[in-house]
Amino acid sequence: MNSCSTVTASHFRGWLRAAVAFALVVSAGLPAMAQVSNNVDRSLLEAWRLTTGNTIRFCQYDASPTLEFDRALAEAAAQQLLVNAEFTVLGSDYGIGGEYAAEDLFVSLTNDCDVMVGMGLAANMYPVEFISTRPYAGFSYVLAVADANIEDLGDIEGGQRVGALVGSFGFGALGRYIATLPADQRPLALPYGDTELMVTRLLDGTIAGMVVYGPSLAQFRSEHPIEGEIFIRPLADQIGANVDIGGLLLARNGYLRTLLDEAIALMIEDGTVASLLAETGLDTIPAQPGGFQ
Repeated sequence: MNSCSTVTASHFRGWLRAAVAFALVVSAGLPAMAQVSNNVDRSLLEAWRLTTGNTIRFCQYDASPTLEFDRALAEAAAQQLLVNAEFTVLGSDYGIGGEYAAEDLFVSLTNDCDVMVGMGLAANMYPVEFISTRPYAGFSYVLAVADANIEDLGDIEGGQRVGALVGSFGFGALGRYIATLPADQRPLALPYGDTELMVTRLLDGTIAGMVVYGPSLAQFRSEHPIEGEIFIRPLADQIGANVDIGGLLLARNGYLRTLLDEAIALMIEDGTVASLLAETGLDTIPAQPGGFQ
């Protein structure tokens, strides 16, 4: 599978609306995000805060579909490093534009935490004030269908409807796929604002399938009873939308990043990451310990 290597830094703003909230959002082809620290009100920064040395402070966004897994992974990494772990859950309602999300993240990583876990990773994705760990897992967008006879997107006939969350990485991948087909074979891409409505329309036959972030679908199915069966199909490699996730730190914390990378590598090698995926119910969707890079 191909990793989402074409994601630009502007993806960060959309990520905070959906990938952190319930899907991954991409705005491809836009210029890299400029420095954000110059836009931060310095009075908001608690520069006096001292680090105890025996605790790593982790932050998470409240609506992340991998929140439980990310927390378990962070706790295991802290155990590897023989330190304690503390967690702060932050809100993530930044809207489609994600205004001030980067500035808020800078403040949070200064005042509240050392590492933000559950973040999508790609080259040139974040402003220069941030650095990332190595990926600790990768997840894919999938095709969800109610008709067991549909094995992939190619089985959805021209004129039929396929749903995807508006602005998401999956919506972009679906649009690119449709553009490669002859005009008379193209399904119609329908944008949706939330997963619940999209699932409802899948089950009532309004749409023939939906392209959705795997963890978001797993989270939805665990929280909502579904009257009907939904089948998960992998997206073909040529139209795949894969997402590597890891931790984000301020650039000045390079030493901590190195320690976390070593802990993550050990947990990938000894099977801890795979075990945590199973324990948090994410082994029912396409998932790759260590990511797709």
